[in-house]
Amino acid sequence: MSEDFTSGLPEDEMSFSFRKKAVADTIQEHNWKKVEEAISAEAPVRNIYWMKSVAVAASLLLILCTGVWYYTSQNDSSSGSVYKTDYAKIKKITLPDGSVVTLNANSELKLSANWTDIGERQVWLEGEAYFEVAKKETTQQKFIVHTKDVDVEVLGTKFNVNTRHEKSIVALEEGKIKLTLNQTAKAALKAKATTGVFEIKPGEIVVLDTVSGLNISSVANAATHSGWVRNEFHFDNTSLQEVSAIIQDIYGYKVVVADETLLQRTISGDLRADNLKELVEVLQLAYNLKMTIDNKTIRVAGF
Repeated sequence: MSEDFTSGLPEDEMSFSFRKKAVADTIQEHNWKKVEEAISAEAPVRNIYWMKSVAVAASLLLILCTGVWYYTSQNDSSSGSVYKTDYAKIKKITLPDGSVVTLNANSELKLSANWTDIGERQVWLEGEAYFEVAKKETTQQKFIVHTKDVDVEVLGTKFNVNTRHEKSIVALEEGKIKLTLNQTAKAALKAKATTGVFEIKPGEIVVLDTVSGLNISSVANAATHSGWVRNEFHFDNTSLQEVSAIIQDIYGYKVVVADETLLQRTISGDLRADNLKELVEVLQLAYNLKMTIDNKTIRVAGF
């Protein structure tokens, strides 16, 4: 089940999609044989409209078989549930094992269809999410979050995963997790990483940037990285350029400045904003700038 945090807006429906995939040659041959047998069984004289009808029926039969074949042949994340969020919307999802995932705006979470009492619990994340994983004391089932750069493996814990842009950031609040870099990330890092597996302790933040490398650091409060769950923003010498990227990711608004040098202004501190309008009002005071919302654009100018 899922809960939409956006006041007054309807909850997003679970999203499913079928992708076009070729049918096996044997199935195509079988389908065409059936069509040919049906045509041969009719009288030899046919009008052009009837022939077109048979062709259309045959095409529909193949399309239907393609969809069914594709759907039933999947055994990975695409055959499980898919949750998506729009801009400015946050969704709370309760998984079959009792774990809770809070999915940030403009993000997607896919679940494996093969959730059992003994198998691994696997999800695929694009965007950002906060995980509260239920620990399986008896079966010791692993919970694995797959991302574009790393796989996050846990038994039961609380952590935040952000996969936006060219970085992957994992912030651990409780428990212990193991990170495994995928082949693409290891190849990009090359000599910058001696191994592809890392164990992370509470209070540690992992930042993986395929350009600058892998950095593991400790912070006083790792929960600041999941502040968005509570509509809170944590800034530490954060430039307007970085904040502009956050606004684009979460709200889908582009920030346009009158002077490029304004993007280098920085702020530090924590603030709370329940919506974009509130965030802009606070930011313009913090940066000492004039900000106006114009359609899907935020225009910035100095006083």
